[in-house]
Amino acid sequence: MKNQLHLQHDWGPVAGELVEIRHGGQAVRAGIVDGVTADGGILWLAAQGAEPRSMFERSQGFSVWIEYRWESAAAQ
Repeated sequence: MKNQLHLQHDWGPVAGELVEIRHGGQAVRAGIVDGVTADGGILWLAAQGAEPRSMFERSQGFSVWIEYRWESAAAQ
């Protein structure tokens, strides 16, 4: 994730996307979203290398940041 990241308010559309999870403004983990609850309150990042599948809850203060595809395409 090299380009500018944007806060994603609606977690539903990020299923299958590469995102960065932040808590208190600090990056916690980056990865592919493996699943999102129907209400968009919880998401899971897929296991990657030594990192297990992980759950993040909006109510716990986590936020999702994503690179917009049209920005990364324009940079190429």
